[in-house]
Amino acid sequence: MSYQEDVVSVDSILSLMGGTIFHFIVGIKIMWGNVTPYITSYLVQFDPTVNYHSTLNVYTAVFLGQALFMYAGGQLEKNVGPRMTCFIGAAMISSGTYLSSYCKSISTLVFCQGIVGIGIGVSYSAPIVNSFKYFKKSKGIVTGVITTGTGMGPFLFGLVATTFVNRENYLVDPTTGLYDPESPVVRRVPSMFRLLGMMYGVCGVLGSSILVSPPEESKMELAQASQNGEAAPINTSNKAPYTFDQPPIIPSALSKGKGHQRYGSRVKFETRFELTTEQMIKDSLCWLLIATKVCTGVAGFYVAGEILYLLLSSVRELEIKLPSHSIATYKVADKIGHFKTLELTAYLSPIFLAVYTLTVESKICYGISVVTLFALWGANYCLLPAIVSFLFGDKHVGTNYGFVFLMFGLSCTFIIDFAGATGLTFATLNWVFVIIGFVGAALCSQIRYLTSKVSDEKALKHHRATSSVGSMI
Repeated sequence: MSYQEDVVSVDSILSLMGGTIFHFIVGIKIMWGNVTPYITSYLVQFDPTVNYHSTLNVYTAVFLGQALFMYAGGQLEKNVGPRMTCFIGAAMISSGTYLSSYCKSISTLVFCQGIVGIGIGVSYSAPIVNSFKYFKKSKGIVTGVITTGTGMGPFLFGLVATTFVNRENYLVDPTTGLYDPESPVVRRVPSMFRLLGMMYGVCGVLGSSILVSPPEESKMELAQASQNGEAAPINTSNKAPYTFDQPPIIPSALSKGKGHQRYGSRVKFETRFELTTEQMIKDSLCWLLIATKVCTGVAGFYVAGEILYLLLSSVRELEIKLPSHSIATYKVADKIGHFKTLELTAYLSPIFLAVYTLTVESKICYGISVVTLFALWGANYCLLPAIVSFLFGDKHVGTNYGFVFLMFGLSCTFIIDFAGATGLTFATLNWVFVIIGFVGAALCSQIRYLTSKVSDEKALKHHRATSSVGSMI
């Protein structure tokens, strides 16, 4: 087995399990729709102006907290390791949830849940990055397994919250759309936060505890090469830039990236495959990826908010979440390629968004389109870490992914808020997001074209060592 292959060992399996368990608590923001009716009914006792629209701001606070601190989480993981990073994130998620039990206003609840969002952002990528170091050839499968926890966690914790708060299945007041302030449902809301906070702490500590960092990568490479009688691996992260006059010595097997080499150019390129975030930001491929992610993913958050708003306005409970991420999706990604899978989901998403818009009156068609949409957006959402790793290297994937997600989160928040400020109807905005989705699909095609000759990471290392993919854009 060469150093680029997967390392299947007790440590790698434990780390994968730990990452999956830990991700049960980083997806909790998407169970907000399930508990909003209870929390709104509780807060209105202290502030009569509180309504469902104002409590939806809490979801925005959690999402922004995650987006703003994803990059910081990558830096933290590099400095203190994935286990300690996850411990810190779990402490913030657990404490922020527990402290929410003492909140009696929207502002204090937004603050406490903002802490939860920061904890999610700090620790989200650490388990994924750690498992990438073990499973170098199966990053899609790794992402799929770990993010299965992201979907399962809200489902299970949502059931716990609902069963604890409303075990008698009380109904809301048809006039106010809220639960009776004297009902057991309202009185149990603080205890619900405390219970969830303790459960998040236990789950986070358990997942963090069994994360095992692999040995230093260079030592792993040398040890495996020596054990198998292979030559030492080529150092493609050499800081000295190559020129066309002094090409790197690369085995002929790595010439698959040849199709995009800029022959005849005498410009010096910074050729480290392991790009730092600062270097990545200067690469136009980074901004193409961000634009692609925004255009293909923003509709998911918009439609989630739209459905949540409509159903809460109708005083119905809903657990709205990104789909349970099917591992089969990531098997497909590892089989046909991450970019082809991304492109496939990107083209299908606006098609089904159009179906979603046209079938509002048909419950069956509407339901199928909603489920399909969230399945596609969930697959798209969770392919990003593997794609960032593939394009810009493993060494700085935590901070690189954090920066991409930061820009994605800020852009989505701005676009959705701007869409709401236009005063257009949901139906009209849906068609706007259909167009944005097709733009994102076209950008996916551009990325796939730029990497079409690059079939694996070995080839990509050679490719980026002899050319500038970003300069082709």
